[in-house]
Amino acid sequence: MQVIEFTLAERDNYLIQIEEQIRAKRKLLLDKRRVLKKTVKENRFLQNVKKDYDAYHQYIVKQKQDQIQSMNLLHHYIDDIMISGKMTEKDIEQSRKEKQSILKEIDTIKHTLDKIIQEE
Repeated sequence: MQVIEFTLAERDNYLIQIEEQIRAKRKLLLDKRRVLKKTVKENRFLQNVKKDYDAYHQYIVKQKQDQIQSMNLLHHYIDDIMISGKMTEKDIEQSRKEKQSILKEIDTIKHTLDKIIQEE
């Protein structure tokens, strides 16, 4: 396995590209699901395909809910560490930044989850 090292900016750009690809794939699948939902009324044979897409949709929703729960656990863990009082001022400042980053990520995930649920 080849290990590729990126600078911080390159890594961020790479992650942004991956997220855009994931979003595009999710949109494509949700669009297909919407078309199938309309078509299934006309064709009984597509019901099994629709069930598969529905199961995938539920999987995405569950995955997003799990991500939110995990991010909340991280947020509370950082709170607990900060309260313990065994951190330097620099560590506390870094922890505050991490908490802000986690809260921003939670908002992003919630927004994505809301969009997925509205697609139903």
